[in-house]
Amino acid sequence: MDSLTHLVLGAAVGEVLAGKKIGRKAMFWGALVNTIPDLDVLGGLFLSDAHQVMFHRGITHSFLFVGICSFVLSWFFHLLWQGKKEWGLLDWFLFFAFGLLSHDLLDSLTGYGIGWFEPFSHLRVSFNSIFVADPFYTLPFLICILLALYAGKKSQRRRRFTHFGLFISTIYLFITLVNHYFVYHVAEKSLLRKHFSFDHLIVTPTPLNNFLWMAYTHDSLGSRIGYYSLLDKSPNIEFRRKYRNDSLLTPFNHLGDVKILKLISNGNYLITKEGKDIYFNDLRFGEMSGWDLSDTNFVFKFNVSTLDSNGYALNRMKYNVSYSNVLYSLTKRIMGK
Repeated sequence: MDSLTHLVLGAAVGEVLAGKKIGRKAMFWGALVNTIPDLDVLGGLFLSDAHQVMFHRGITHSFLFVGICSFVLSWFFHLLWQGKKEWGLLDWFLFFAFGLLSHDLLDSLTGYGIGWFEPFSHLRVSFNSIFVADPFYTLPFLICILLALYAGKKSQRRRRFTHFGLFISTIYLFITLVNHYFVYHVAEKSLLRKHFSFDHLIVTPTPLNNFLWMAYTHDSLGSRIGYYSLLDKSPNIEFRRKYRNDSLLTPFNHLGDVKILKLISNGNYLITKEGKDIYFNDLRFGEMSGWDLSDTNFVFKFNVSTLDSNGYALNRMKYNVSYSNVLYSLTKRIMGK
């Protein structure tokens, strides 16, 4: 999820765990701890572009990191606050462990995937139920936390606002899981109705909402991609065939960066050619406006022909598109039009 969401969640977790004992400092430390895993973005300073994609949400989001980081931080804060006998080493350890775990659990619900089991396994866990930035989740939660911060140090309203924020945000996450389950079965039935074969099927929400979903398959030739809105009148998805074009990648298969890209995409990729350049497109991040256009750019485009030009492989600003038009078409498609 985005940084603001993690700050809000961390503040809420901190207040619940330690608000009664250390006051509003608990919200500050909770917010700070919840952002620690995302310090892996600093890997971009010394890693190649492909290795940075692999490193992000990797080891710093693992159970091993949670254990080691929680121990180090709890030891340090125990020494710093050793005069507070009512707040011991175990209390600090649980405070930091729950803060880090809440970050990892929330990130696992997105389509990016996180490395829970690094460095022992490169498996990426992703439940694909919420987009990496969802205002329907973040904004109500943020309002509750701001109201909690505004409340007095000893005010019961601080805890009430915090608990309510956690309650409504958790309910929303549950709804996203229900939506995922429902859309998955709509997509599966649509494929079977047309006798399309596939190895696996993935559904994931489109940007900034949980109403419009992208569904894509994996088979020996490539993928089929389709979109479904919860407001669509017909429980049917029209899929477009996209070929993987592995032959275009043959001259580059020996490159370490290409091997990394294949690993983290779990086979969900397409190869395209534009002029002399060959691009690796990761389906997990979706299309720029595929719900509206039959032929559009993928969000993740990695140029395997020129490896030193991929600093913005995941930066949508590199596309010459009107964001107002994309937002308008997205809203229109959400409404089932």
